[in-house]
Amino acid sequence: MKRLRGIAFLVPLLASCATPQPQVETAQRAMARELIARGDYARAFAAIDPVCRAHPRDAEALALRGVIYREQGLPGEARADLEEAVRIAPKHAAAHSALAVLQDTSGDREQALEHHQTAATLEPTNPSYLNNLGFALFARGRARESIPVLREALRSAPADARIRNNLGFSYAATGDFVSAAEQFARAGSASQARNNLGYAYERRGNAGQAFDLYAEALRLDPGAPAARLNLERVARQLHREVPADLAPTAQR
Repeated sequence: MKRLRGIAFLVPLLASCATPQPQVETAQRAMARELIARGDYARAFAAIDPVCRAHPRDAEALALRGVIYREQGLPGEARADLEEAVRIAPKHAAAHSALAVLQDTSGDREQALEHHQTAATLEPTNPSYLNNLGFALFARGRARESIPVLREALRSAPADARIRNNLGFSYAATGDFVSAAEQFARAGSASQARNNLGYAYERRGNAGQAFDLYAEALRLDPGAPAARLNLERVARQLHREVPADLAPTAQR
């Protein structure tokens, strides 16, 4: 289990006062959000923990600290902060979303879906919350329901490759591989698109079509590791040889 490191690196201004001042707290919140976005969780914790201690009913600060705990592999601490944030501020969309992500990873699937839905309802134009809800529906075998949610997410973030790929897999899960291919093509390179389409066919039980698509992906980008691993895995399943032109150099 990962441990929080660097907690002692508090901003010097905070070291001289028991309770952070309002203007300092504003800066600490902004700093914590930026550091979380960068993945610098130890420094983010150092920034937000004093605010949480000074204001134990501050839902925003608790939600930020809960995300840090979650990303540091401390689910118990994360759950305590995020559940408290939601209890204090039931309309705090970010807290609902963060709690849902935690619950997804811990197996609380039904509760997670409820919080994904709440976050998207509270902020219906937030593409991240809509994407999370759409993917949650897809992952629960509800692809047809996920499609309109993901399409709505694209209205606010049309260039987001993650949303387009999720939409592509949702289309494929309903059997609409034409629309799936269109979304994959808009999400990344030609090689990535063929690899994703291959995986979508594989998920639907069509390993033969997947084999051909993985081979196409690898021909488009011979250095694509995902396409090679997928091709070799499906080749073993089908008891087929990898095409000679795509076999590792040592085997030619």
